[in-house]
Amino acid sequence: MDSGFAVMDCAGINPKYAAGREGWATIKCASKRAYGCGDTGNSAVQDLDLLLHQGDLENLSSSLSVHAGDDVFRWIDQVIAEKKGRPAAPGKDRYFMSKVEIVDKGLIVVTLSFSEYGGFDYYLVFDSFDRSLSMIPYIPEWAACYTKCPLPLRHESGYSLVLIGGEFSFGRERPKKYIWQWSPMAASWGSIPDSWQTQKLCLPSQMNNKFFSPDVAFSCNGFAFWTDLALGTLFCDCSALLSESYLVKSKFIPLPPGYQLDRDEEGIWPVEVYRTMGYVGGSFKFVAIDKPHDHCGRRVKVWTLWTLAAPGPGHKWTLYSEFRLKKLWKDFKMAGLPKNLPMWPMLREQEGATLYLILADKTKQVIGGQKHYLCRLDMPTQSLLQAKLLAHTSLILGPVKLPSGFFNCLDPLPSSPEPMWMDV
Repeated sequence: MDSGFAVMDCAGINPKYAAGREGWATIKCASKRAYGCGDTGNSAVQDLDLLLHQGDLENLSSSLSVHAGDDVFRWIDQVIAEKKGRPAAPGKDRYFMSKVEIVDKGLIVVTLSFSEYGGFDYYLVFDSFDRSLSMIPYIPEWAACYTKCPLPLRHESGYSLVLIGGEFSFGRERPKKYIWQWSPMAASWGSIPDSWQTQKLCLPSQMNNKFFSPDVAFSCNGFAFWTDLALGTLFCDCSALLSESYLVKSKFIPLPPGYQLDRDEEGIWPVEVYRTMGYVGGSFKFVAIDKPHDHCGRRVKVWTLWTLAAPGPGHKWTLYSEFRLKKLWKDFKMAGLPKNLPMWPMLREQEGATLYLILADKTKQVIGGQKHYLCRLDMPTQSLLQAKLLAHTSLILGPVKLPSGFFNCLDPLPSSPEPMWMDV
């Protein structure tokens, strides 16, 4: 399967497992810099390395790890002492968690969460254009942000990361929504690039008193989009985001009729396990998979909103494709795949008529988890085109698409005879 991308688990691999294992390489950075991370932040980021496991080109799998040296933990101890007015507890086993938030516009954004310290989160941003690595703090502690997944935007000055969120409100007060933006150059703001800039988001009337929590962020045709897969999509003009205006107007596209959900009733599964949205093939596409407790013949439905510009009141959702799982399971059987409910739908901009799904084989447990297949489906004919066994035995936080050749400058790590991946 020549998909043009590899499937990466959002969850970063513990660097202890990468040490001495076959197939790992250090991603070479031309420069490293910390912004807004204190006096010793620049020293700390020099001691941070991104590690990549490309696996096998045949298994379309990749993994990312973040290695932190002693300077990183000395720096975070100093940050804690300054913010809490007391030194960090001695003798602790220092650790952090990493998560790939988004890969888009030639940028990969990784969250570093120093969990034992309580709320000290940072972004690592790797720019594949100039191979720069930047470390920046998460938005200010007072801000109640609804998502940690930033939207990357490219512009003449370089790039910006954009977050959407809001403050908590009480009673009948309408929630206030804000946009936080960070850029290494901050040229359009005329200020130092050490902090997040704030804009107020003017919400349309349909959003009155609605809790909006974006699951998907993307940009196209000069507009920025944030999709709450239980509610709908909020969008605004990118030129307004990149201007010096404090107020930014936005519009809202509700999901197709009958697809809005109450998140409190959704159980333990995040909604993106069974849904996604994106702009592919000249149209917006919304994918929804019936979940295990839905007894409606179990279907995969793809809705489309045809438009080459910003959607407006005249644009309506239409049913583009409907996969009956009974038919899909027949295709699975012919391909030697298990009869199971597919999850994690993925769309690819370059393939407007193709849908990717992850299929787990619960009947064949292996060390570390279970087998997973990447299934490539043709939406017009509702048929299985290809399926490929992935090297991943677990997808802890879900898959991310990593374009082929994204990291083109790697320094292989010395390996030991012990294999990183189990035979599948």
